[in-house]
Amino acid sequence: MRTFYICLGLASLLAGPAAAQAQKPLNDTVEVDKSRYHLFNPTPRKYMRPMVPDRPGITESPYSVDAGHFQYEADGLRLLTRREGTTRGRDWYVNHALAKIGLTNRTDFQVEFDTYTTTHTYDEADPSVSQRARGMGDVTLRLKHTLLGDDDSRWALGIIGYVELPSGRMGDGGYEPGLVLPAIVQLSKDWSAGGQLEANLYYDREQSQHYVQLTPTLTTDYQFNKVLEAFVELVGYRDLREQQWRGSINLGPQFDIGDNLQLDVGAHLPLTHGIDHEFFLGFSFRR
Repeated sequence: MRTFYICLGLASLLAGPAAAQAQKPLNDTVEVDKSRYHLFNPTPRKYMRPMVPDRPGITESPYSVDAGHFQYEADGLRLLTRREGTTRGRDWYVNHALAKIGLTNRTDFQVEFDTYTTTHTYDEADPSVSQRARGMGDVTLRLKHTLLGDDDSRWALGIIGYVELPSGRMGDGGYEPGLVLPAIVQLSKDWSAGGQLEANLYYDREQSQHYVQLTPTLTTDYQFNKVLEAFVELVGYRDLREQQWRGSINLGPQFDIGDNLQLDVGAHLPLTHGIDHEFFLGFSFRR
């Protein structure tokens, strides 16, 4: 993980000169005071900021949804595969979704839910050992606030607080609160970098106890043209009960179909043991 923090430091050093050279923010939409808009007085569409979803990577966006507007982000389909010795597992997620509503210009409320999950675990050495389960996953309630930066800046810092509720058959079985600090820097017209620090209180169903997991990330995104962009992301995982880090690299293209619709496809690939292979196809839209 030393390489991860070196990369994070280099990205921070690069961000300063890039911001200083800019004469006009590249993510600026309009010069208007939007603080008067709220859930019941929506931001006019001509004043809305560019859509920046929390997907497709692990790194969240520090930008909230414009006041009074709705945004929906989802894995249409996600496949997870894993292997430990002769034991193998395969999970399918259908419509793992995040629905958002803008409360103010800087704050939105979110509900995350797993519509349907099916999992299959089996032993290659003993075909009689097989487990299957299917059903709905847990529901998570989230609140996001943009702390610093907005339409008129090249960078932004946000905060997300959430709690996962033990509400689904395929869930973790316990309450899981967490806190996320996401940030983004626009390094040039087409290139941005970001990252986040996340702390979660996970519930271990088998041991009936909670434990803390830290999940730092570093990501970069490049816009090739008006339609195509791509991201690469480095993610670290640290269960504080253990003495070592785990990591993955996540990557994939995104397709901007318009101002309010984005499609994405990609993969999360393990860099260490204990991380699943993931492949996904998703979308985001707003109104």
